[in-house]
Amino acid sequence: MRTISPDSIIAPWLETVQPSRLWVIGTSSPSVVRDYQIHTASQVAVLDPAEICSKHEIPKAALIAHPLTTQKDLLVAGQLRNLLIADVLCFVSGELAPESLYALAFKRGEECQEKTFSLSSFHYSLASYNHVRVWNNPKHWANPENWNRYWW
Repeated sequence: MRTISPDSIIAPWLETVQPSRLWVIGTSSPSVVRDYQIHTASQVAVLDPAEICSKHEIPKAALIAHPLTTQKDLLVAGQLRNLLIADVLCFVSGELAPESLYALAFKRGEECQEKTFSLSSFHYSLASYNHVRVWNNPKHWANPENWNRYWW
């Protein structure tokens, strides 16, 4: 089994999302994010979790740099999701149940190794959160077979 680092998960995510503005939640920015910032001239803001609600310009993407281990950490992921940030990437240690992230519409990604413990990556994408249903549009809504047939 090959072991991968969190940076090897973050790099392809950054290439896919290509955010012009990115929030990194934690004390410092990972080296792969700093490299991305240099090569793309993106705006990267490193924020403490308490600063999330005080910022006015919402970014396209957010990365929670420190692993989520407690329910309090889970609130940070929920805050980012509730701000309608389009893409959120985070890492979870084994102490936190994955079901709690599933409830926030996060999808499980790859496993990675950080020093002596393993982490699971989780990704939230607003674009894939609520899939379009065939019946949920004006054409098929509220008994279309009766439209223009009855006058109530």
